[in-house]
Amino acid sequence: MQIAAQGWLVFSLTNSAFYLGVVTAAGSMPILFFTLFGGVLADRFRKRSLLMFTQTVSILPAAILGILTFTQQVQIWQVIALVGLLGVVNSLDIPVRQSFLIDLVAPESLHHAIALNAAAFNGARMIGPALAGFLISWFGLYICFWLNAVSFGASLLALYFIRSADADQYPKEEGGVFARMKEGFVYLKMDKEIFSLMVLVSVLSLFGLPYATLLPVFAREILLVDSEGYGLLMSSVGLGALSGALWLAFRVSGGGDSRRNVYLGGVFFAAAMISFSQSRHITLSILLLFCTGFAAVAVIASINTTIQKKIPNHLRGRVMSIYTTLFLGMFPIGSLIMGASSHLIGVRYAVAISGVICLTVVVVGSWRCYRKAKQTNG
Repeated sequence: MQIAAQGWLVFSLTNSAFYLGVVTAAGSMPILFFTLFGGVLADRFRKRSLLMFTQTVSILPAAILGILTFTQQVQIWQVIALVGLLGVVNSLDIPVRQSFLIDLVAPESLHHAIALNAAAFNGARMIGPALAGFLISWFGLYICFWLNAVSFGASLLALYFIRSADADQYPKEEGGVFARMKEGFVYLKMDKEIFSLMVLVSVLSLFGLPYATLLPVFAREILLVDSEGYGLLMSSVGLGALSGALWLAFRVSGGGDSRRNVYLGGVFFAAAMISFSQSRHITLSILLLFCTGFAAVAVIASINTTIQKKIPNHLRGRVMSIYTTLFLGMFPIGSLIMGASSHLIGVRYAVAISGVICLTVVVVGSWRCYRKAKQTNG
């Protein structure tokens, strides 16, 4: 709900696609600088305690933004600053949360846990924006920020009741923070499969996923709908992602077809993204956004499962912090590129060109994977 209200607020204040990219970048840019430290913390301290701290601090930006919006004192620099603060907290929270899953389930159930975790996230992503669209029209933007602040109480309550194997279970390692961080990169360099998947994640995050930052522009200027229509557009992405996550959770039994999910899902995502960029009908746009959400989760969850199954426990936090840095850290750069290019050549062409880049990379990657498998079998 906050993400939807935040995008609508920024576009209402500035009427600028460029500022949509700037604010999205402010929320994601800290990942480039702080996530690797979060991975070191995840391999050193109790993950549950770390998560309770980050969830508590996350209340502040949402509550303050709600107050500023309610009092009609909000300015664009304040939005950028508060979103940036939440980005710093998330940069520490995400790698800890990613590496916490293996402590909650048996290794053979990891792919189910990752898929169901994605389903929970995207279920909220589906319901939240649609609800936000109606609440914005009934009450105002501020209610979405306040409800988000209150919702962290549920997160803290859930963490309080979680009992896991997470404790001082990993060996105490010698050396400073940067020495421990380096070990994650050394492992990544040695494993070619994980390295290739990391490259693919980077490309999708840089040129694919940032299209979502321009949905307010598509809603108002291309599809000619109001805040409720905008909420439906965002919710269709969430519904698709939820469907993709549930499909993975109940269909995949052992993760053996993860590579196929990665490349087929990548082609499907890029094709739907290109088609959406050219759509001028709200119904067709909703359907295509559903497809992008479905395919994106299929790709990302399959990559996540493949990587986590190969990582040794004592390096899990650090390797997943690299994954998070590439997956989410490229997003702000991509958002800036998408915002600037849409300002120069228009949103439809900017999204279409980005989709073509993603499609090219996925096709080349799948062809190289096919040739390598053929050589191995031959």
